[in-house]
Amino acid sequence: MDKELPKSALGPKPPRSFIRVSKSNLPGYKGYRASVIFRSTIDIDTIAERIVAKIGYFNKETLVTSFDLIKKEIYKAVEDGFNVDFGFGRTEITPNGSFEYLDEKFDSKKHTLVPNLRPSPQLKQRTARIPVENITLETFANAPRPAYVSLKIEPRTVDSTEPYNQLPAGRHPFISIYGSRLTLMGDLPGVGVQLRCVATGEEYFYPSSEMSVNSSNRLCFLTDIDFTPGEWEAVIGSQYTPTYHLYKKERYGYLTFTVV
Repeated sequence: MDKELPKSALGPKPPRSFIRVSKSNLPGYKGYRASVIFRSTIDIDTIAERIVAKIGYFNKETLVTSFDLIKKEIYKAVEDGFNVDFGFGRTEITPNGSFEYLDEKFDSKKHTLVPNLRPSPQLKQRTARIPVENITLETFANAPRPAYVSLKIEPRTVDSTEPYNQLPAGRHPFISIYGSRLTLMGDLPGVGVQLRCVATGEEYFYPSSEMSVNSSNRLCFLTDIDFTPGEWEAVIGSQYTPTYHLYKKERYGYLTFTVV
């Protein structure tokens, strides 16, 4: 499995991960538990797009096809009796179900074999270095829900070729944020869009008055900054409610995106 890297080889500090703390429902446990929120899932197509955008000389379809072949062979190797070390982890098989005596036969009606994935030291290392912020008191079910950034004036479709949730480096006349419940409304200081470069810590704030499009599903605004390669964060604050009776405090939505 992949070993830990020297700190100098880890690159820029990763973007923050947000957690919410809640009362635990475990029997006999009176404490609290935390869960990670606002963490999007990407698929292998998007991973391939990220590689092509960074390196350029690989073909996305070739990468996806190669991965699919490797994935199928891993499945077959597991069936053939192997644990597979695939770099960032290793497959392991364990029996599930209770046995009543030492030489009890395996019964498929109450016993099963289950797969486990043991993470590599480097995967643990990279996860442990992610900064964490507890935003329990700032999160609500009806807060803004940003999904992705884009340079397009129309939302993504199944035929979209633009890399998902990425911007090219440089200066752009405008950018859009797509999602739901995005409407900026209210006069409190936090109402607007804050962009932050993770590597440098530089922050840029765009109030609702600077939005070219301010709707539930899309925010579009002019930008006068140079987007440098790396991870960026967007925080959207609004007092908006569907009934237009403004919340007394801003409610925030969070998005991490990549500049390549």
